[in-house]
Amino acid sequence: MYFELDDIKRRHSPYFDVYNAFSWISTPENNYAWNYQRGAIAGVLGAALNETQILFTENAKLLLKHYERPSGFNQTKTFIKEVLKMDNFRHGIKNRLQYAFVIGSVDIANRLAVYRTCNSGWYRPFGSFEVNYYRRLPGVLFAALATSWISVPFDLAKMAYYADKTFPQELQRGYTSYLNALRRIPFEEGPYFLFKNCFPFLMRNFFQTSTLFFMYDWLKDKFGGVTYRMSDFPYALTKSIIAFFSVYFACVFSYPWAVTIREMVDLWPKEKGGVCTFQGNYRKAAVWLWYHDFGSNYFPGFMNNYFWRQAPWMLTSLWIADKLGMFTYWSHDPYAGIGNNTWEDVFS
Repeated sequence: MYFELDDIKRRHSPYFDVYNAFSWISTPENNYAWNYQRGAIAGVLGAALNETQILFTENAKLLLKHYERPSGFNQTKTFIKEVLKMDNFRHGIKNRLQYAFVIGSVDIANRLAVYRTCNSGWYRPFGSFEVNYYRRLPGVLFAALATSWISVPFDLAKMAYYADKTFPQELQRGYTSYLNALRRIPFEEGPYFLFKNCFPFLMRNFFQTSTLFFMYDWLKDKFGGVTYRMSDFPYALTKSIIAFFSVYFACVFSYPWAVTIREMVDLWPKEKGGVCTFQGNYRKAAVWLWYHDFGSNYFPGFMNNYFWRQAPWMLTSLWIADKLGMFTYWSHDPYAGIGNNTWEDVFS
């Protein structure tokens, strides 16, 4: 009994009050395994929704090349049923969901887990804004840098699987599924094959992660402070608004690396004699793009080629991760006195 009372006194002393601290707090839920589990739930569901909507949209566009657009509810319902019956959709959904499971449980889950682990110990003032938000920047940058490489082998395996079907019969590897390609490539082509020319993917992931999570966190603190915390503004609507802006800017900052710079090297017409203007170097293409006169050249086809293909998984993952508490922090009240372990502490 004596030790229990002594522990209570120490926990509620001005020198050891873990519930009302002004520095890093080792929170009980700040466990990487628990952070990973929550991240995997958000990542897999977000990636599955994203891959399904991409496959459905592509097949719907293919069907609309031969038929008129549906008008009215009944025609729309029939159109959706016909898209779901298409061979491309039925055969493709298996590989899409395989990729979604892998990328969600390995890549997105670790992005969220590392970010949460690096920043969950910073407090949030009760009923006000976080004035020391700059302290979260090193954790954001570290999380983005540490996880930027994870998706590379899975993305390249996906590209290799779909590209294999376009080669002449004698050059095809005969991959039967996405997981089959992911399993065979390291042994048949060598592990380095899954990391070749990965610079654009690394930069894409770095800017995606850092911009998406930091902006959502920052907007939740600043914008949320005057909406759901200090007024009766619905939290779901607040979360929708800040998630949309976070996703949009994450796409804006990552698009030049994900699409423009890669296409400049891989797809732009070559000079006379087949010489690449940028010598096959993505970094040189990025430097040329940076110093070019027109910034609009960064974003050709931004919405169709990238935003609608990336936004669903970002929005869904953010929403679920926030619901699971991955963007919720311990708060302290700078105006409260020292706790005395009574019922009054509940309202401090």
